Amino acid sequence: DEVCKRIDWLKTNHLKKLATDVTGWDVLFVDPIDGRYWELIYPNSEMHGGGPPTLINIPIETARTKYSIE
Repeated sequence: DEVCKRIDWLKTNHLKKLATDVTGWDVLFVDPIDGRYWELIYPNSEMHGGGPPTLINIPIETARTKYSIE
């Protein structure tokens, strides 16, 4: 759908990948323009491949804790 296409475009063309969590499923990105942190997750674990992706804005504190970044 259009949301999945937009997420794919953002992660490929705009956002910078910073880290992956210990499970290997969740990915942390930063927006190089405004410095906001974005987390790519697959919240529907009951679906094949985790279902459609979700991109959410997270606070820096969450990014530091979950992804062990400085």
